[in-house]
Parts: sequence; C-alpha cells; structure tokens
Amino acid sequence: GSTLFPQQLGLAATYNTDLAEQLAAVSAYETRASGIPWTFSPVLDLGRQALWPRLWETFGEDVHLTTQMGLAMVKGYEGEDIAHPHRVASCLKHYAGYGFSWTGHDRTPVYLGERQLREYHLAPFAAAIKAGAATIMINSGEINGIPVHASRQMLTDILRDEMGFEGIAVTDWEDIRYLHTRHRVADNHKEAVRMAIEAGVDMSMVP
Repeated sequence: GSTLFPQQLGLAATYNTDLAEQLAAVSAYETRASGIPWTFSPVLDLGRQALWPRLWETFGEDVHLTTQMGLAMVKGYEGEDIAHPHRVASCLKHYAGYGFSWTGHDRTPVYLGERQLREYHLAPFAAAIKAGAATIMINSGEINGIPVHASRQMLTDILRDEMGFEGIAVTDWEDIRYLHTRHRVADNHKEAVRMAIEAGVDMSMVP
C-alpha cells in the first residue's frame, strides 16, 4: 500500500530538486510508519558506464545533477532531525566509484586515476556528508586492485579524515566475507573481519 515513485534515473530527468526532496519525504514517512528507521538511498554513483546493469539506479552521468539531487533526497529523508517520527536515516551508495566498472558487470574492479576519483566520483559524497548524511554504504568491488572494504585510505584517510564523515559506514551484502572468498586478500573469515574493521567499516550487512 505504499507509494511507488520513479527510479533515480527517471527522477533525474525532471531536473527538479524540489520534487526529489518531496519524494524522499513521502518515502521517509511511509518507511518509518512500517517501523523501519533507515533507508539505503540515495545512490550517488555516476552513471558513466553504459554496460553497467544498475545504471537505472543512478541520477545519470553528470556530477552536478547527481550532487544536487542527492542533497535534496538526503534533506527529504532526514529533515532537521532523523529521530523525528516522520524521518529516516539516509545511506549514501556506493562509496565510491562503484558504477564505473571496467567490464560493465556488477561488483567488478574499477580503475580510476586520483584526479578522476576526486573530481568526479567523490564529489557527490563529499557534498552529502557536509550536509549531514547519517550513513554510507561501501563499494563492493575494488579500486585499482584494492578491495574498498579493506582500504584504510578510502575508509579512514579520505572518508573520515578528509571528508569529515562521522556517521556509520556499512558494508554491502556479504562483502566482508568476500574479502576471503572472492577478493582473496584474507586467509579466512576472521582475518577478513579484522581487515574491514581496521580499514574503517562499522557495520556488516550479511545474510
């Protein structure tokens, strides 16, 4: 019985940030009414890889539009106080560069130069963090050969120290375990947990 809204790509086509904020506010009200205080939205990945099967989740290829739409949705979800009974915590996805897959397949390696990473892929996240977004979800893949869930540079040096993020960093689905089973940078699950925590992960989303 909840309200069905367009996917982010359809919303982006309106270029209407007021509409984006209203959509998020209604979604927050209905989500909180169901007893859930948190939403895994908005997606701030740039839609620049046409082969990527999750392109429709993004606001498209433009950094400025993605940033402004993302800010509007964070405001709509969280308002002035996420503890308000009509608001929910937002979650910025997927930090960072997730949608720029080299092959186009989901959850596969990304190769990005430092300038491209910072000027394009980090910019929407930096703006939303400055606006007070409460939580952030981590990129499932690798950037330049390093799994993001094990990257202290990405999760502590840049996210915490440079961007000033003070909220909760949550994994994507099963991604700590994948440090062992898929990325093969950890000898076992216990080692994968240690690596993720030391890198800067706060919370694990697991089956």
